Amino acid sequence: MNIGQKILAGIGVCGLILLTPVIFYTFGNSAPIDFLGEKLGALGDPSVLTFVAFCMIGIMAILGGGKNMSATLVSFLIGGLLISTAVEIGFLNWFQDLVSKVDFLSNLKLNLLAGVFVLLVGMFLSFTEKISFKAELLVLLILPLGFLIGSNYANILPDNSAFNISMNKGMESLKGMIDAKYMAQENVQKYVENVEEDENLTEEEKVAKMEDLQEKINKMESEEDILAKLQAENEQYKQLIEAQEAELKEYEWCAGSRDSGTQVKTIPSAVVSNQPCVRDFAVSLVKEQQGAYSDRTRGLPGKEGLKQICSLHKYLASSWKYISDPTMIRNDYYSPANRTIALGLAGDCDDFSILNASCVEAIGGITRIMGGFCTGGGHAWGEVLIGDKAAWDRATKIIRQEYKDKNKQLKPNIDDDGMYWLSLDWHMGAFTCNDRPSRMMILYTSREQLKKTI
Repeated sequence: MNIGQKILAGIGVCGLILLTPVIFYTFGNSAPIDFLGEKLGALGDPSVLTFVAFCMIGIMAILGGGKNMSATLVSFLIGGLLISTAVEIGFLNWFQDLVSKVDFLSNLKLNLLAGVFVLLVGMFLSFTEKISFKAELLVLLILPLGFLIGSNYANILPDNSAFNISMNKGMESLKGMIDAKYMAQENVQKYVENVEEDENLTEEEKVAKMEDLQEKINKMESEEDILAKLQAENEQYKQLIEAQEAELKEYEWCAGSRDSGTQVKTIPSAVVSNQPCVRDFAVSLVKEQQGAYSDRTRGLPGKEGLKQICSLHKYLASSWKYISDPTMIRNDYYSPANRTIALGLAGDCDDFSILNASCVEAIGGITRIMGGFCTGGGHAWGEVLIGDKAAWDRATKIIRQEYKDKNKQLKPNIDDDGMYWLSLDWHMGAFTCNDRPSRMMILYTSREQLKKTI
Protein backbone atom coordinates (compact mmCIF):
# COMPACT_ATOMS: atom_id res chain seq x y z
CA MET A 1 0.00 0.00 0.00
CA ASN A 2 1.47 3.35 -1.01
CA ILE A 3 1.69 6.47 1.15
CA GLY A 4 -1.44 8.01 -0.39
CA GLN A 5 -3.51 4.94 0.42
CA LYS A 6 -2.17 4.89 3.98
CA ILE A 7 -3.21 8.52 4.45
CA LEU A 8 -6.68 7.84 3.06
CA ALA A 9 -7.00 4.72 5.24
CA GLY A 10 -6.03 6.80 8.28
CA ILE A 11 -8.72 9.35 7.42
CA GLY A 12 -11.29 6.55 7.20
CA VAL A 13 -10.23 5.05 10.52
CA CYS A 14 -10.50 8.47 12.17
CA GLY A 15 -14.01 8.76 10.76
CA LEU A 16 -15.00 5.45 12.32
CA ILE A 17 -13.50 6.50 15.66
CA LEU A 18 -15.65 9.65 15.58
CA LEU A 19 -18.75 7.47 15.30
CA THR A 20 -17.93 5.65 18.56
CA PRO A 21 -19.24 8.35 20.95
CA VAL A 22 -22.28 8.72 18.66
CA ILE A 23 -23.13 5.03 19.22
CA PHE A 24 -22.78 5.43 23.00
CA TYR A 25 -25.05 8.50 22.81
CA THR A 26 -27.62 6.57 20.75
CA PHE A 27 -27.79 3.80 23.35
CA GLY A 28 -28.27 6.24 26.22
CA ASN A 29 -24.71 6.87 27.43
CA SER A 30 -24.06 10.57 26.83
CA ALA A 31 -20.82 10.79 28.87
CA PRO A 32 -18.45 10.69 25.82
CA ILE A 33 -20.55 13.32 24.00
CA ASP A 34 -20.70 15.53 27.12
CA PHE A 35 -16.92 15.28 27.48
CA LEU A 36 -16.36 16.21 23.83
CA GLY A 37 -18.86 19.06 24.17
CA GLU A 38 -16.85 20.52 27.04
CA LYS A 39 -13.56 20.20 25.16
CA LEU A 40 -14.65 20.99 21.60
CA GLY A 41 -17.80 23.07 22.00
CA ALA A 42 -20.14 22.75 19.01
CA LEU A 43 -17.75 20.29 17.36
CA GLY A 44 -18.71 17.73 20.01
CA ASP A 45 -22.36 17.68 18.94
CA PRO A 46 -23.39 14.18 17.74
CA SER A 47 -24.80 15.60 14.50
CA VAL A 48 -21.53 17.38 13.74
CA LEU A 49 -19.48 14.28 14.60
CA THR A 50 -21.66 12.14 12.34
CA PHE A 51 -21.36 14.58 9.45
CA VAL A 52 -17.57 14.86 9.80
CA ALA A 53 -17.22 11.08 10.14
CA PHE A 54 -19.21 10.44 6.96
CA CYS A 55 -17.15 13.00 5.07
CA MET A 56 -13.93 11.31 6.17
CA ILE A 57 -15.16 7.78 5.39
CA GLY A 58 -16.56 9.04 2.08
CA ILE A 59 -13.18 10.51 1.13
CA MET A 60 -11.57 7.14 1.72
CA ALA A 61 -14.28 5.29 -0.21
CA ILE A 62 -14.31 7.61 -3.22
CA LEU A 63 -10.56 8.17 -3.53
CA GLY A 64 -9.62 4.61 -2.64
CA GLY A 65 -7.88 4.12 0.67
CA GLY A 66 -7.35 0.36 0.40
CA LYS A 67 -6.41 -2.36 -2.05
CA ASN A 68 -9.98 -3.58 -2.63
CA MET A 69 -12.07 -0.69 -3.95
CA SER A 70 -15.27 -2.73 -4.33
CA ALA A 71 -15.32 -3.64 -0.62
CA THR A 72 -14.81 0.00 0.31
CA LEU A 73 -17.58 1.30 -1.95
CA VAL A 74 -20.06 -1.49 -1.16
CA SER A 75 -19.60 -1.04 2.59
CA PHE A 76 -19.98 2.74 2.29
CA LEU A 77 -23.19 2.29 0.27
CA ILE A 78 -24.81 -0.37 2.47
CA GLY A 79 -23.58 1.11 5.75
CA GLY A 80 -24.68 4.59 4.68
CA LEU A 81 -28.18 3.38 3.78
CA LEU A 82 -28.57 1.55 7.10
CA ILE A 83 -27.39 4.59 9.05
CA SER A 84 -29.68 6.88 7.01
CA THR A 85 -32.69 5.05 8.49
CA ALA A 86 -31.66 6.38 11.92
CA VAL A 87 -29.94 9.64 11.03
CA GLU A 88 -31.57 12.47 9.08
CA ILE A 89 -29.88 12.88 5.70
CA GLY A 90 -31.82 15.33 3.57
CA PHE A 91 -31.54 13.67 0.16
CA LEU A 92 -32.30 10.20 1.65
CA ASN A 93 -35.52 11.11 3.46
CA TRP A 94 -37.45 9.13 0.84
CA PHE A 95 -35.49 6.00 1.78
CA GLN A 96 -36.14 6.59 5.46
CA ASP A 97 -39.89 6.83 4.78
CA LEU A 98 -39.76 3.67 2.66
CA VAL A 99 -38.02 1.42 5.20
CA SER A 100 -40.09 2.74 8.12
CA LYS A 101 -42.78 0.29 6.95
CA VAL A 102 -40.38 -2.70 7.19
CA ASP A 103 -40.66 -4.42 10.58
CA PHE A 104 -37.08 -5.65 10.93
CA LEU A 105 -35.76 -2.12 10.16
CA SER A 106 -38.00 -0.41 12.70
CA ASN A 107 -35.45 -0.32 15.52
CA LEU A 108 -33.33 2.67 14.58
CA LYS A 109 -30.65 2.06 17.19
CA LEU A 110 -29.90 -1.40 15.83
CA ASN A 111 -29.87 0.00 12.28
CA LEU A 112 -27.23 2.54 13.30
CA LEU A 113 -25.17 -0.14 15.03
CA ALA A 114 -25.42 -2.46 12.00
CA GLY A 115 -24.46 0.38 9.64
CA VAL A 116 -21.33 1.21 11.63
CA PHE A 117 -20.49 -2.52 11.75
CA VAL A 118 -20.72 -2.70 7.94
CA LEU A 119 -18.41 0.31 7.57
CA LEU A 120 -15.90 -1.21 9.99
CA VAL A 121 -15.89 -4.64 8.30
CA GLY A 122 -15.76 -3.04 4.86
CA MET A 123 -12.68 -1.13 5.88
CA PHE A 124 -10.93 -4.33 6.93
CA LEU A 125 -12.00 -6.09 3.71
CA SER A 126 -10.66 -3.18 1.67
CA PHE A 127 -7.14 -4.32 2.60
CA THR A 128 -7.82 -7.90 1.50
CA GLU A 129 -6.94 -8.58 -2.10
CA LYS A 130 -8.23 -12.15 -2.47
CA ILE A 131 -11.94 -12.04 -1.73
CA SER A 132 -14.79 -12.56 -4.17
CA PHE A 133 -17.61 -10.10 -4.68
CA LYS A 134 -20.10 -12.77 -3.50
CA ALA A 135 -18.20 -13.09 -0.25
CA GLU A 136 -18.27 -9.31 0.15
CA LEU A 137 -22.05 -9.24 -0.27
CA LEU A 138 -22.42 -12.10 2.21
CA VAL A 139 -20.43 -10.30 4.88
CA LEU A 140 -21.57 -6.75 4.14
CA LEU A 141 -25.23 -7.31 3.27
CA ILE A 142 -26.58 -10.76 4.19
CA LEU A 143 -25.04 -10.96 7.67
CA PRO A 144 -26.21 -7.48 8.84
CA LEU A 145 -29.70 -8.03 7.45
CA GLY A 146 -29.77 -11.49 9.06
CA PHE A 147 -28.78 -9.94 12.38
CA LEU A 148 -31.57 -7.35 12.13
CA ILE A 149 -34.19 -9.91 11.06
CA GLY A 150 -33.13 -12.36 13.76
CA SER A 151 -33.17 -9.70 16.49
CA ASN A 152 -36.64 -8.62 15.44
CA TYR A 153 -37.95 -12.23 15.22
CA ALA A 154 -36.48 -13.21 18.59
CA ASN A 155 -37.69 -9.91 20.09
CA ILE A 156 -34.28 -9.20 21.66
CA LEU A 157 -34.25 -5.52 20.82
CA PRO A 158 -32.95 -2.52 22.75
CA ASP A 159 -35.47 0.16 23.64
CA ASN A 160 -36.44 2.27 20.65
CA SER A 161 -36.59 5.61 22.44
CA ALA A 162 -36.18 8.65 20.25
CA PHE A 163 -32.83 10.28 19.61
CA ASN A 164 -32.03 13.15 17.30
CA ILE A 165 -29.03 13.07 14.98
CA SER A 166 -29.19 15.08 11.76
CA MET A 167 -26.55 15.22 9.04
CA ASN A 168 -28.19 18.41 7.79
CA LYS A 169 -27.87 19.98 11.21
CA GLY A 170 -24.28 18.80 11.46
CA MET A 171 -23.40 20.35 8.10
CA GLU A 172 -25.03 23.68 8.96
CA SER A 173 -23.45 23.71 12.41
CA LEU A 174 -20.03 23.05 10.96
CA LYS A 175 -20.25 25.47 8.03
CA GLY A 176 -22.03 28.24 9.89
CA MET A 177 -20.37 27.73 13.27
CA ILE A 178 -20.04 30.92 15.30
CA ASP A 179 -17.68 31.19 18.24
CA ALA A 180 -19.58 30.49 21.48
CA LYS A 181 -18.45 33.71 23.13
CA TYR A 182 -20.07 35.70 20.31
CA MET A 183 -23.22 33.56 20.29
CA ALA A 184 -23.71 34.73 23.87
CA GLN A 185 -24.17 38.29 22.56
CA GLU A 186 -27.82 39.22 22.17
CA ASN A 187 -27.45 40.90 18.77
CA VAL A 188 -25.62 37.88 17.32
CA GLN A 189 -28.25 35.49 18.69
CA LYS A 190 -31.01 37.60 17.19
CA TYR A 191 -29.28 37.70 13.81
CA VAL A 192 -28.78 33.92 13.74
CA GLU A 193 -32.39 33.31 14.79
CA ASN A 194 -33.68 35.65 12.07
CA VAL A 195 -31.61 33.83 9.45
CA GLU A 196 -32.78 30.40 10.62
CA GLU A 197 -36.45 31.46 10.61
CA ASP A 198 -36.38 33.32 7.28
CA GLU A 199 -38.47 31.15 4.95
CA ASN A 200 -37.41 33.21 1.93
CA LEU A 201 -33.82 31.99 2.22
CA THR A 202 -32.56 28.71 0.80
CA GLU A 203 -30.30 26.48 2.91
CA GLU A 204 -27.32 27.63 0.82
CA GLU A 205 -28.16 31.30 1.46
CA LYS A 206 -28.50 30.67 5.19
CA VAL A 207 -25.09 28.99 5.28
CA ALA A 208 -23.62 31.91 3.28
CA LYS A 209 -24.98 34.40 5.83
CA MET A 210 -23.49 32.42 8.71
CA GLU A 211 -20.14 32.24 6.92
CA ASP A 212 -20.30 35.99 6.33
CA LEU A 213 -20.95 36.59 10.04
CA GLN A 214 -18.04 34.33 11.01
CA GLU A 215 -15.77 36.19 8.55
CA LYS A 216 -16.68 39.48 10.22
CA ILE A 217 -15.81 37.97 13.61
CA ASN A 218 -12.49 36.63 12.28
CA LYS A 219 -11.68 40.05 10.85
CA MET A 220 -12.54 41.76 14.14
CA GLU A 221 -10.40 39.38 16.22
CA SER A 222 -7.44 39.73 13.85
CA GLU A 223 -7.55 43.52 13.90
CA GLU A 224 -8.16 43.72 17.65
CA ASP A 225 -5.00 41.65 18.17
CA ILE A 226 -3.01 43.92 15.85
CA LEU A 227 -4.23 47.06 17.65
CA ALA A 228 -3.36 45.62 21.07
CA LYS A 229 0.22 44.95 19.91
CA LEU A 230 0.41 48.37 18.26
CA GLN A 231 -0.68 50.15 21.41
CA ALA A 232 1.96 48.27 23.40
CA GLU A 233 4.62 49.27 20.88
CA ASN A 234 3.51 52.90 21.04
CA GLU A 235 4.32 53.17 24.74
CA GLN A 236 7.51 54.89 23.62
CA TYR A 237 5.36 57.76 22.30
CA LYS A 238 3.42 57.98 25.56
CA GLN A 239 4.45 61.54 26.37
CA LEU A 240 3.54 62.78 22.92
CA ILE A 241 0.15 61.04 23.01
CA GLU A 242 -0.60 62.37 26.51
CA ALA A 243 0.27 65.91 25.41
CA GLN A 244 -2.02 65.59 22.40
CA GLU A 245 -4.84 64.23 24.54
CA ALA A 246 -4.46 67.06 27.03
CA GLU A 247 -4.75 69.52 24.16
CA LEU A 248 -7.83 67.84 22.75
CA LYS A 249 -9.68 67.77 26.09
CA GLU A 250 -10.26 71.50 25.80
CA TYR A 251 -12.50 70.98 22.79
CA GLU A 252 -15.55 68.92 21.90
CA TRP A 253 -14.76 68.12 18.31
CA CYS A 254 -17.58 67.56 15.80
CA ALA A 255 -20.14 67.26 18.63
CA GLY A 256 -23.08 67.95 16.31
CA SER A 257 -22.20 64.90 14.20
CA ARG A 258 -23.36 62.60 17.00
CA ASP A 259 -26.94 63.45 16.14
CA SER A 260 -26.72 62.33 12.52
CA GLY A 261 -29.60 60.02 11.61
CA THR A 262 -28.49 59.28 8.05
CA GLN A 263 -26.40 56.25 7.13
CA VAL A 264 -23.53 56.93 4.72
CA LYS A 265 -23.38 54.13 2.15
CA THR A 266 -20.11 54.82 0.29
CA ILE A 267 -16.52 55.48 1.32
CA PRO A 268 -16.14 58.68 -0.80
CA SER A 269 -19.15 60.17 1.01
CA ALA A 270 -17.54 59.41 4.37
CA VAL A 271 -14.23 61.19 3.60
CA VAL A 272 -15.11 64.72 4.75
CA SER A 273 -11.81 66.60 4.91
CA ASN A 274 -13.67 69.85 4.18
CA GLN A 275 -15.61 69.71 7.46
CA PRO A 276 -14.27 72.51 9.72
CA CYS A 277 -14.22 70.27 12.80
CA VAL A 278 -12.18 67.62 10.95
CA ARG A 279 -9.70 70.26 9.82
CA ASP A 280 -9.48 71.71 13.37
CA PHE A 281 -9.01 68.24 14.86
CA ALA A 282 -6.19 67.38 12.43
CA VAL A 283 -4.46 70.76 12.91
CA SER A 284 -4.57 70.41 16.70
CA LEU A 285 -2.71 67.09 16.44
CA VAL A 286 0.10 68.37 14.20
CA LYS A 287 0.57 71.97 15.25
CA GLU A 288 3.76 71.16 17.18
CA GLN A 289 5.22 70.22 13.78
CA GLN A 290 4.52 73.62 12.31
CA GLY A 291 5.38 74.38 8.71
CA ALA A 292 4.07 73.89 5.19
CA TYR A 293 2.90 70.40 4.26
CA SER A 294 4.62 70.68 0.86
CA ASP A 295 8.00 72.17 0.06
CA ARG A 296 8.41 71.13 -3.60
CA THR A 297 5.15 70.16 -5.28
CA ARG A 298 1.76 70.99 -3.84
CA GLY A 299 0.08 67.93 -2.35
CA LEU A 300 3.33 65.97 -1.92
CA PRO A 301 4.77 66.02 1.61
CA GLY A 302 8.04 67.72 2.40
CA LYS A 303 9.97 67.26 5.61
CA GLU A 304 7.41 69.02 7.83
CA GLY A 305 4.51 67.35 6.03
CA LEU A 306 6.00 63.92 6.73
CA LYS A 307 6.44 64.81 10.39
CA GLN A 308 2.80 65.91 10.49
CA ILE A 309 1.67 62.62 8.96
CA CYS A 310 3.64 60.75 11.64
CA SER A 311 2.11 62.82 14.46
CA LEU A 312 -1.37 62.22 13.10
CA HIS A 313 -0.89 58.50 12.68
CA LYS A 314 0.75 57.94 16.07
CA TYR A 315 -2.23 59.46 17.83
CA LEU A 316 -4.96 57.88 15.71
CA ALA A 317 -3.47 54.37 15.84
CA SER A 318 -2.72 54.54 19.58
CA SER A 319 -6.14 55.94 20.51
CA TRP A 320 -8.31 53.78 18.28
CA LYS A 321 -10.96 51.50 19.80
CA TYR A 322 -11.94 48.64 17.53
CA ILE A 323 -15.71 48.18 17.12
CA SER A 324 -17.05 45.90 14.38
CA ASP A 325 -19.85 46.77 11.96
CA PRO A 326 -23.47 46.15 12.99
CA THR A 327 -24.33 42.45 12.89
CA MET A 328 -27.70 42.96 11.25
CA ILE A 329 -26.40 44.40 7.97
CA ARG A 330 -24.65 42.31 5.34
CA ASN A 331 -22.54 45.05 3.75
CA ASP A 332 -19.97 47.33 5.36
CA TYR A 333 -21.05 50.28 7.46
CA TYR A 334 -19.13 53.50 6.77
CA SER A 335 -18.77 56.15 9.45
CA PRO A 336 -17.99 59.70 8.23
CA ALA A 337 -14.78 61.11 9.69
CA ASN A 338 -16.55 63.87 11.65
CA ARG A 339 -18.87 61.33 13.27
CA THR A 340 -15.95 59.04 14.15
CA ILE A 341 -14.19 61.96 15.83
CA ALA A 342 -17.37 62.91 17.71
CA LEU A 343 -17.77 59.39 19.03
CA GLY A 344 -14.20 59.15 20.32
CA LEU A 345 -12.21 57.36 17.57
CA ALA A 346 -13.89 53.99 17.35
CA GLY A 347 -14.89 51.67 14.49
CA ASP A 348 -13.40 49.05 12.19
CA CYS A 349 -10.68 49.22 9.52
CA ASP A 350 -12.96 51.03 7.02
CA ASP A 351 -13.63 53.79 9.55
CA PHE A 352 -9.95 54.02 10.48
CA SER A 353 -8.90 54.42 6.84
CA ILE A 354 -11.62 57.05 6.25
CA LEU A 355 -10.47 59.08 9.26
CA ASN A 356 -6.80 58.85 8.24
CA ALA A 357 -7.58 59.99 4.70
CA SER A 358 -9.79 62.85 5.92
CA CYS A 359 -7.22 64.17 8.39
CA VAL A 360 -4.27 63.97 5.96
CA GLU A 361 -6.28 65.70 3.24
CA ALA A 362 -7.32 68.36 5.79
CA ILE A 363 -3.66 69.39 6.21
CA GLY A 364 -2.83 69.34 2.48
CA GLY A 365 -2.14 65.72 1.49
CA ILE A 366 -3.39 63.52 -1.32
CA THR A 367 -4.83 60.20 -0.21
CA ARG A 368 -6.60 57.10 -1.36
CA ILE A 369 -8.27 54.16 0.35
CA MET A 370 -7.43 50.63 -0.75
CA GLY A 371 -9.28 47.38 -0.21
CA GLY A 372 -8.10 43.78 -0.41
CA PHE A 373 -8.39 40.32 1.10
CA CYS A 374 -6.11 38.82 3.73
CA THR A 375 -6.28 35.41 5.38
CA GLY A 376 -8.28 37.04 8.19
CA GLY A 377 -10.91 38.42 5.78
CA GLY A 378 -11.55 41.64 3.91
CA HIS A 379 -9.46 44.68 4.84
CA ALA A 380 -9.24 48.39 4.02
CA TRP A 381 -6.45 50.87 4.66
CA GLY A 382 -5.54 54.44 3.80
CA GLU A 383 -2.51 55.58 1.80
CA VAL A 384 -0.90 58.98 1.28
CA LEU A 385 0.86 59.98 -1.93
CA ILE A 386 4.61 60.53 -1.42
CA GLY A 387 5.82 61.08 -5.00
CA ASP A 388 8.49 59.47 -7.16
CA LYS A 389 11.30 57.11 -6.13
CA ALA A 390 13.58 59.95 -5.00
CA ALA A 391 10.79 61.42 -2.86
CA TRP A 392 10.16 57.99 -1.34
CA ASP A 393 13.83 57.55 -0.41
CA ARG A 394 13.84 60.97 1.32
CA ALA A 395 10.57 60.13 3.08
CA THR A 396 11.81 56.81 4.52
CA LYS A 397 14.76 58.54 6.20
CA ILE A 398 12.55 61.18 7.80
CA ILE A 399 9.88 58.73 8.95
CA ARG A 400 12.46 56.41 10.52
CA GLN A 401 13.93 59.39 12.36
CA GLU A 402 10.47 60.35 13.65
CA TYR A 403 9.86 56.82 14.89
CA LYS A 404 13.41 56.51 16.21
CA ASP A 405 13.73 53.22 14.36
CA LYS A 406 16.32 53.02 11.59
CA ASN A 407 15.01 49.58 10.58
CA LYS A 408 11.31 50.45 10.55
CA GLN A 409 9.51 48.47 7.87
CA LEU A 410 8.28 50.79 5.12
CA LYS A 411 6.92 49.18 1.97
CA PRO A 412 5.53 51.41 -0.79
CA ASN A 413 2.54 50.70 -2.96
CA ILE A 414 3.60 51.82 -6.45
CA ASP A 415 0.82 52.79 -8.88
CA ASP A 416 0.76 52.46 -12.67
CA ASP A 417 2.35 55.90 -13.06
CA GLY A 418 5.34 54.95 -10.92
CA MET A 419 4.18 57.09 -7.98
CA TYR A 420 4.85 55.86 -4.44
CA TRP A 421 2.12 55.66 -1.80
CA LEU A 422 2.72 55.25 1.95
CA SER A 423 0.40 52.89 3.84
CA LEU A 424 -1.55 54.38 6.75
CA ASP A 425 -2.71 50.99 7.98
CA TRP A 426 -2.63 50.09 11.69
CA HIS A 427 1.20 50.08 11.40
CA MET A 428 2.38 52.97 9.28
CA GLY A 429 4.19 51.82 6.15
CA ALA A 430 3.23 48.17 6.48
CA PHE A 431 0.33 45.92 5.53
CA THR A 432 -0.76 44.84 8.97
CA CYS A 433 -3.25 42.17 8.14
CA ASN A 434 -1.86 38.63 8.22
CA ASP A 435 -0.22 38.90 4.81
CA ARG A 436 0.00 41.18 1.79
CA PRO A 437 -3.60 41.66 0.64
CA SER A 438 -4.66 39.98 -2.58
CA ARG A 439 -7.00 41.39 -5.22
CA MET A 440 -6.21 44.97 -4.17
CA MET A 441 -8.50 47.68 -5.48
CA ILE A 442 -8.84 51.44 -5.10
CA LEU A 443 -11.97 52.24 -3.09
CA TYR A 444 -11.41 56.01 -3.00
CA THR A 445 -8.92 58.62 -4.13
CA SER A 446 -8.90 62.41 -3.76
CA ARG A 447 -9.00 62.81 -7.55
CA GLU A 448 -9.89 66.49 -7.66
CA GLN A 449 -6.91 67.40 -5.50
CA LEU A 450 -4.76 65.06 -7.58
CA LYS A 451 -5.72 66.92 -10.78
CA LYS A 452 -4.72 70.25 -9.23
CA THR A 453 -1.29 69.15 -8.15
CA ILE A 454 0.16 66.51 -10.50
